[in-house]
Amino acid sequence: MEINLDVAEGTWFPYFESHIDLKTGDIVYHESVSDAKVQIRSVAPFIEQQLKSRKRKHEYVHNPKTRAMEYVTYFEEMSFDQIIAELDEQYAYGIMDFEGFVNSKTKETIPCTRETKIALRRNEVFARFFERCQQIIHGDTARKAEEAEKN
Repeated sequence: MEINLDVAEGTWFPYFESHIDLKTGDIVYHESVSDAKVQIRSVAPFIEQQLKSRKRKHEYVHNPKTRAMEYVTYFEEMSFDQIIAELDEQYAYGIMDFEGFVNSKTKETIPCTRETKIALRRNEVFARFFERCQQIIHGDTARKAEEAEKN
């Protein structure tokens, strides 16, 4: 069995829309009806890198049950702007390329730039698409790992 360990290589997904069923609250995904497609890679390496570079705080905290001081490590709190900036970077990393997207007002093809990737993050339908693709990518990775263990 062959496994591709190159995390820089993304997977092309046909773009599909979705909506939230108001009765059940579940997300309903539709079949792809356009030629639009998006090349997406796992954001796990990006998140790992962000966690490695994030500052940590250390302090001793009193535990009332044991009456001992315990050494606790945690990440520094981030401001709202820092969280939004990190999410923007995550999407810019995860979306490698896209084709077939047209601006609804100008009817011009949308170029794949960092700014358009960030703008797509703010579109709730595209955000659901992106998260579903991440689930598929990670599900495939887990399934391949399980198959490799069996063999």
